[in-house]
Amino acid sequence: MRPILQAVNDVPLRVSLQCCETLRVRGSGQLRCESGEVWLTESGSTGDNILVAGEDWLLRPGVEIVLSTLAGARLSVCSRPGATA
Repeated sequence: MRPILQAVNDVPLRVSLQCCETLRVRGSGQLRCESGEVWLTESGSTGDNILVAGEDWLLRPGVEIVLSTLAGARLSVCSRPGATA
């Protein structure tokens, strides 16, 4: 499992996940699935979510999410929703 990433800038942090990789993310801001598909599990939640290319997930302070992919995915994490590169 990759280490926890936390976006601290308005410029998105871009991450590529390979087949069967997992990533933990904690912080606030916005996560965007740029390509592929990721399975998202949020700590404290009873359900899981699937994000596909073009979909966003709002990160909440102090809440960790775990992302995994079966076929690979590209993600961006930004500290401010709506920020662009």
